[in-house]
Amino acid sequence: MAVISFSASGGRLSAFRDAMRFRGIACKNQQIRGSVFYADTAAKNEKRLSALADEYRIQLVITERRGLRFPLMPYRRRYGFAAGLLCGMLLLYTCGATVREICITGNGRIPESELRAALENLGVTEGVPFRSIQYNWLEQRMRLAVSDIEWITVRQEGGRLIVDLTEETPPPDMKHDRMPCNIIADVPAEIVSMNVRCGFPRVQAGDLVRPGDLLISGVQADPCGISRCYHADGTVTARYPAVFTKEQPFVAELPVSSEVKTQTLLAVLGQELPLGIGFRVPDAPLTRCDETRTPLILFGKRLPFQLIHRIYTVQDTAVTVFSEEEARALLEESAVRFEHNFHANDIIISRDEKFNRTDLGIMLKINYVFEGVIGKTSEIFVK
Repeated sequence: MAVISFSASGGRLSAFRDAMRFRGIACKNQQIRGSVFYADTAAKNEKRLSALADEYRIQLVITERRGLRFPLMPYRRRYGFAAGLLCGMLLLYTCGATVREICITGNGRIPESELRAALENLGVTEGVPFRSIQYNWLEQRMRLAVSDIEWITVRQEGGRLIVDLTEETPPPDMKHDRMPCNIIADVPAEIVSMNVRCGFPRVQAGDLVRPGDLLISGVQADPCGISRCYHADGTVTARYPAVFTKEQPFVAELPVSSEVKTQTLLAVLGQELPLGIGFRVPDAPLTRCDETRTPLILFGKRLPFQLIHRIYTVQDTAVTVFSEEEARALLEESAVRFEHNFHANDIIISRDEKFNRTDLGIMLKINYVFEGVIGKTSEIFVK
């Protein structure tokens, strides 16, 4: 409550005090020092007090004004201040009444992007009022939309929508280590060594095999002629040939980046506001868009705003001419990738490469001899 402190002196001071009591002007902290009367009263009594002082010829001095209304008094006709205050109150209400942020916890195997896409399809995004969300219905629909969800709960915490879930426990992988099978050769090779863990070897070191030849058998016949089937298991190390062939033309049409444009937007409660004028998205048929989102932080607190940077890259093609040295270098890089991707665990015994110039470019042919593990399983079907 607003309070004023005043002092009164001169005139008919006793009659002035009696009139204050008679007219219901309540005072506190009353003191009389000399011929001066000091007291405190409510600010709403100031006009009545002044009129009463004029009536009894009292010198009235307001010594102090206390209360929120007095600092705000100079701004009472500044409508911009009131409008700003109203907008601030409206923003605070909106932040508490709408989804400011969606927090997903408990997901490990399920990508967060998949969960957010499912929520968006169900009409739940940033900026949606909390009163429009049917939590029980949303939880049931999310379990149907994402099959790996075992349990899910959705709740509100301030301006955040918390989505807490538990994923289904996948069943253990089936190991076919008891299925009857043989191990056969998948490439022509020369056997170097064998390590048989289960089954019966049919070749030995130094033998030459062709694709489909039996390396480790899972079938054994006893003296009575009864056959028993087992799961053959083991590793067979052999030396086998391989050929790499590729042609690099002297002239090729390659993709290039012809134009790059950056757009900056401000995300406010699910709405994206562009921070620029006159930006147009490239209408080229081949355009790549890369997006990054940066949350705004004030005094260590995350605000319900995000800066979005979208980089549009227009993809085009250009005719590129290669020299003979450049074509050879590209072929060598392709050969290295072939060795790394398909024979990373093998040992290169020999490598015979040969370049041939053609009418259109350079042809590379490499004859390899690798030493590594060969063989694949072949199931035994028993009636």
